Amino acid sequence: MSLITPEQFDSRSFIYRKHQQAEFIEVAGAAQVLSYKEQSLQGQSGPDMGLTDLSVLPRFGLRGPAAGDALVAAGLLQPEKPNTLTLSDEGLMVLRLGYNEYWLLAVPGATVDLQALEQQLTSPGIYPVYCHDSYAWLVMSGDHLADVMAKVCAVDLREQSFASGDLVMTSLARVSGIICHHQMAGKSVFSIFSDSASAGYLWDALLDAMGEFNGAPSGQHSLIK
Repeated sequence: MSLITPEQFDSRSFIYRKHQQAEFIEVAGAAQVLSYKEQSLQGQSGPDMGLTDLSVLPRFGLRGPAAGDALVAAGLLQPEKPNTLTLSDEGLMVLRLGYNEYWLLAVPGATVDLQALEQQLTSPGIYPVYCHDSYAWLVMSGDHLADVMAKVCAVDLREQSFASGDLVMTSLARVSGIICHHQMAGKSVFSIFSDSASAGYLWDALLDAMGEFNGAPSGQHSLIK
């Protein structure tokens, strides 16, 4: 089996150089971190608190007066109001960022054909939102999500204030971003989207905040059942 590296692909994570000890798999024409060699050698499934880079996974956005109706016509789970999300059994996550703006993402292990769906959701009154190359996608997992985020974000992200299915556009570690609370592999996670230009800084800042809780980088394998 040939070794997969990010340099083999034109599309790469904005922070691929941060993953020097990672093992990769090919996903959507790019190298996705599967696991980290040290954790694999020690037989670990992942750290107590994990931070996973999913920036290369496919996603697209759409906005416009016909966007919501198009989602319903396609049989998708449409979030009922802005700043919420839905996650289907097939692994399709739909974020509603405004009254007429949506992002569609395929989580690890998803069976949905996102490319075909993007082609289907084209009609008058729908306009593209380019949320792939301009945003990094990081996922934080573990039992102390709100405690970690309290160090870098002023918003109360405890369960009673920020339930699964909620999202918020805010500032974290002095960087503008979107935080989404949802489930992956049967556990609560925070998906964090931020501008690609600040991805490296935010990655380091979040890992530093996670240090108190034995946080460390983790691969996609920890987010799949």
